Amino acid sequence: MHPLAYFLARAAWSCIVMIKRIDNFLTSDQARWPKRQPFDEQLLKVALIALAIGTLLLMIDGLSTGFDFVQMLSLMLPPILWEHITFMGDTLVVLTLALLFAFRYPHLLLALLLTAIIGTLITHGIKPWLATPRPPAILEPGTFQLIGSSISKKSMPSGHTLTAFAAAGLLTRLTADRALQYLILIAACFVGWSRVAVGVHWPADVLMGAAGGLISAWAGLKLCDRWQHRFRGWGYLTLLGIHGLCAIALLGYNGGMPHTGLFSLLTGLICLGFSFYQLSLRGFAPKIHLFRR
Repeated sequence: MHPLAYFLARAAWSCIVMIKRIDNFLTSDQARWPKRQPFDEQLLKVALIALAIGTLLLMIDGLSTGFDFVQMLSLMLPPILWEHITFMGDTLVVLTLALLFAFRYPHLLLALLLTAIIGTLITHGIKPWLATPRPPAILEPGTFQLIGSSISKKSMPSGHTLTAFAAAGLLTRLTADRALQYLILIAACFVGWSRVAVGVHWPADVLMGAAGGLISAWAGLKLCDRWQHRFRGWGYLTLLGIHGLCAIALLGYNGGMPHTGLFSLLTGLICLGFSFYQLSLRGFAPKIHLFRR
């Protein structure tokens, strides 16, 4: 047999064996997707509350309602902290951090994919239609706090907030502790707050983004519950590859914030290293021995 043909045959056989191992892993108790929880319905309730409050703010004084007050409260924390909090709502960061959960809860990648599709449809379906201006497009420079890049168009809904609440909604499925579930949502609230703190969104944008994210998470969980048995090794491996590429892209990315470069570099390296370790541990990738006798 020609050496190249032999090499390709061995590679193909290795892929088949690896996918079979992943199939067995996905159906094992170790990787079981958590069952539906009563808190799933709370996501919809919180979404409706956020939607109602956001609508009320728009009715009071338009987009600018509450902006000055929230910005004033934001002065309690230093700008560099707001940079990193708002960076946590960046899609690339969320997709990279998902690698930390992808081996204990592999079906989370499927839920995240479904949620991302729904969230993208909501965001890019509404933003161009509304085309609402952001604070930098209306307010005079120097009259408000602006951290990072200035963005002037398509404010509603807040994409970072939607992403944060979508991710938080999915994470609530991974625990049955009601207090922890609410703490996860509170963490997402800080990401939403940061969008006003950095001066690129109105409070109503944030509330609408929160509602969209929670609705996306609720729908993503429902669809994942229905389709989890169709999730196979090739799909899991493909999603792992996509998230791995996101981690690589994160290494040189700052999201328009001047001080987040080191955080993104460390996050990308940690998630990549953790992923390779988990793949090696489960026999999906060759093991590396750092120390040999």
